[in-house]
Formats: sequence, structure tokens, C-alpha cells
Amino acid sequence: MMSNTNKPELLSKLKESNQRVVNWFAEISADKFFQREGEVWSASDNLDHLIRSHKPIAKALKLPKFTLRTMFGSPNQPSRSYEAICQVYKDTLAAGGVASGKFLPDQKTPDNPETNKQELLKQFSNASADLVSVAEKWSEDDLDGYLLPHPLIGKLTIREMLYFTIYHNLRHASQEGD
Repeated sequence: MMSNTNKPELLSKLKESNQRVVNWFAEISADKFFQREGEVWSASDNLDHLIRSHKPIAKALKLPKFTLRTMFGSPNQPSRSYEAICQVYKDTLAAGGVASGKFLPDQKTPDNPETNKQELLKQFSNASADLVSVAEKWSEDDLDGYLLPHPLIGKLTIREMLYFTIYHNLRHASQEGD
């Protein structure tokens, strides 16, 4: 899909995946949006999880770079490809990896499903726009020069974290999971 992408291509793919999330969840009727089937997350749970996933990345990218370096160290290898990050994540999920802690959704069936659905879509749009905006301020080289921790797959370069975010969006905004 996008083995070696430069920053403009990467940001374009991130924007596209964010828009796919909005389009996907907007199509689900409000009465089904909050319905769970057993332990399977509802559409609202999935969207809440994506919001909870985007916010800390954007927050971290706003930190001074020396803070990131102090907290997480320096990369000891080049950034991996989109496909490699996807495979690491798929393998981790296959081995039993699941979302936990602050990344777990907290959605309940509201009194006004349509209003609440629209509010969640707005929250996602704001969180994803914030992430894109802050990522735009990073240089091409810095995308590969700093690390962020991922709760399941370990430390990732900023570029790898953005690759992960694209895949994560696509995975949650489809029935098949791209």
C-alpha cells in the first residue's frame, strides 16, 4: 500500500483514513450505533476507542522534542514500512493482545442516540484534525528520529505511529478489518 511514503503522502493517507472513519460511522443508523452484540463492541464503542487513541498521540507530538527523547529514547533502527507495522499489530492481536485501560470505550445507550452519535463524530473529527495539524509541524527527518510508546507493540517512531494510526482507523471503520 505505502511502503516508503514521504511526509506529504503519509499525511494524505492519514487524512483519508480519518475521513473514512467519519463516513463509515455516519452511515450507521443511530438506533444501531450504540447496540452491542454480546461482548462485541458497538459502533459507538469503536469510535470512542479511536478518539481515545488519537488524543494521546496528538498530545505527545506537542511536547518538546527533548522531552520525547528523555522519556522514550532514540530509535536504534530505521522506521519500518506501513506493511511491517500492520503485520506486527496483526500478530500481536492474534497472540491475544487487546485494548485496555484508558483505551477501552465507555459508551452507554443514551436517551438521544442521534445527538450522541453526532457528538462522537464531532469529537473524532476534532481529535483527528488535531493529530493531522500537529503532525504537519514535524519535519520529514524528525518523523524517523523520535519514539512514542504503543501499549501493545512497543516503541514506534513517529512515522510508524502514524502508519499504525492509519491502519487502526481502517481496521475499526470496516466490518472486515482491512
